[in-house]
Amino acid sequence: MPGPFSFLSRKKPTSLPFKDYYENWFNTIKNTLLPLLHQSLSSPSPSLLPFRLDLLLQHFLFYYDSLDQAAAVDVSQILFPSWRNSLETPFLFLGDLHPYLFTNLLRSFIDAANNNKTQNPESLDKPYQVLTAWINPPEKLILRIEQIECGLRLMVPPLISRVRKVQAAFIRKVAEKWDSNEGFKKKGIKEAVKAEMEEMLDVLMGANRLRRSVIIEIVNATNVYQGALFLEGLAQFLVGFKDTALVGEFRRCKLMMMMDINGGGTHWGF
Repeated sequence: MPGPFSFLSRKKPTSLPFKDYYENWFNTIKNTLLPLLHQSLSSPSPSLLPFRLDLLLQHFLFYYDSLDQAAAVDVSQILFPSWRNSLETPFLFLGDLHPYLFTNLLRSFIDAANNNKTQNPESLDKPYQVLTAWINPPEKLILRIEQIECGLRLMVPPLISRVRKVQAAFIRKVAEKWDSNEGFKKKGIKEAVKAEMEEMLDVLMGANRLRRSVIIEIVNATNVYQGALFLEGLAQFLVGFKDTALVGEFRRCKLMMMMDINGGGTHWGF
């Protein structure tokens, strides 16, 4: 089904819908790249680990390149992704994962490892270097994480501000044309939509550049074991979104909350 603003497409609509591309991309992570990386992380010989780390890294980077290309065809399909489920939606920012998630995920690995030092590494079924990868991380790594987080705090708010300005300009332009005759009104709204989509495309590509940059900076700041564990965790995070039991439980909780609200006689006035 074409997107709501498909008349703005710059290419023929016969190109592969991004929903289909994402499914193929996701299945490659789940069924091929993630098992390979996990195998290397569980092996006493790390010879293939750098190569498999890079395979997964390039897979993520290529995804964001493809996201840009799909947005250039029809930015609305990326801004309103039909392939995302209700569990994923709270984590999205301008069409994909919020860049804060990457640094928060990294922080969670470090915190978990250093709050649980009682395990005996030799008794667990993983190489010692993997089990101790996040324990007492060097000051240089912590400083680099703080720099990345500082950069995010500087760069994310301007993106949000641009979105608000684009939306405000769109509403103003539509309101100005609303009292015109039908033909002129339709033309004016179409021009306003086109201008908004072009601006949103630029904002979305800025968000994708930021996502790519953060992932690359994290991998470059970590050693091979830490980088592999970070990408493994990110991939597992994505795979978890598609867990049918988890999605079903989320929907059940959401339904129960709505029933509690309605049963309690709450009236929202809509």
